[in-house]
Amino acid sequence: AASYTCVAKNEEGYSARSDLEVSVMEQPSIIPISFGGVAVNQGEPRQIMCSVFKGDEPISITWSLQGEDLAPGPDLTTSQLGTRTSLLMISSVSYRHSGTYTCQATNRAGTATSTAVLKVNVPPRWTVEPTDKQFAQGSDAKVDC
Repeated sequence: AASYTCVAKNEEGYSARSDLEVSVMEQPSIIPISFGGVAVNQGEPRQIMCSVFKGDEPISITWSLQGEDLAPGPDLTTSQLGTRTSLLMISSVSYRHSGTYTCQATNRAGTATSTAVLKVNVPPRWTVEPTDKQFAQGSDAKVDC
């Protein structure tokens, strides 16, 4: 911070004076986040950390998935670690956890974001389970699978 004095004078010789302090704030910078670049199997736990390495405090850190704010739930929690780090924990990954996660750090000077993609392997499942069918010889047949 630096101190300045502002003086204004008019032609009649009247003057006004005021002291002010100017602070230059630094916006946050985030260490890039990552889930490790490999797909995760359904049911496994995963966690990801968002750390702010530059920027003036106070800093607010928030998480989103596909652009929607993340709400804590039974299998998803966030924890603030000190004033510059947030930890996102998923206790049991499922298909609904897949997508692009964004960590956003904000202070009075600005905002920084970092994103990471979580890919989830899930076992195959039937969308339409096949059933036994009977068709007349020579007719067209259609079987859902």
